[in-house]
Amino acid sequence: MNSHTLSGKAPPPHAGFRYLDHITDVIIEAFGTTLEEAFTNSAKGLVNTMFDINYLHNAQQQLACNLRELKIQAKGYDYNSLLYDWLEKVLLIVLVDKIIVSSFNVNILSSASLNAKICNTDDHRFCSFYLAGVARGEPISLDRHEYKVEVKAITYHGMEVKQENNRFVTKFLVDL
Repeated sequence: MNSHTLSGKAPPPHAGFRYLDHITDVIIEAFGTTLEEAFTNSAKGLVNTMFDINYLHNAQQQLACNLRELKIQAKGYDYNSLLYDWLEKVLLIVLVDKIIVSSFNVNILSSASLNAKICNTDDHRFCSFYLAGVARGEPISLDRHEYKVEVKAITYHGMEVKQENNRFVTKFLVDL
């Protein structure tokens, strides 16, 4: 299955992410003017792979339909491992908690501002970056939410986090 066979509408041009061609899986490229915005758009691209986020309630409507807010912490020794940990946790919210998250607040800290309490390790080589985030969404209702495809896992294959032309770009492969 490639990005052209995903059911539902393509993301709008202002979505901050796009799907790149792949024979059997999905490659998501996300971007933002800050690293936090690129990570936010990466999560939106992941969730939109499974459910069409265009069909979700807006923020006002979510309050009336049992809006859920979840805190997420991710850690990494580099930006790729931080992105991987972040996306894994977003995926678990959808699969285990059965909540379609589509709104995020993200703050990324580097090792200069980290301490052993945050990383829970004496060896900071394994925790050079820390992400504190809040995800908001609504419980899955298959009567209302358009389900597209099952995501098995996030992979490191071809994963990139880079800065180019005054914007941050992430790229990662989603195993379907």
